[in-house]
Amino acid sequence: MAYQEQLILFEQYRFGAMSVMIVFQSCLGSIAAMCSLKPQNLILLSICSILTMATNSALITQSPAKWCLGIFYVGVLANILIIVVVNLGV
Repeated sequence: MAYQEQLILFEQYRFGAMSVMIVFQSCLGSIAAMCSLKPQNLILLSICSILTMATNSALITQSPAKWCLGIFYVGVLANILIIVVVNLGV
């Protein structure tokens, strides 16, 4: 689905989408935080925490749709990358 279509759907179902996005991002962020604590890597933990809190705060404060989706995608990609890097031992 194209980004513009996602923006339109997000605006149409904003509050439902925000609640799902907050829950998903918080769960993914907590998994990434626990993975980064396993090797005691505080830099990855900080990155994970900052991006997760930024995403949640952007969604809770009802920022513009482009900001919400952009920060959400960056947070999800970064948290997945942290999980993969820690578990592969790279």
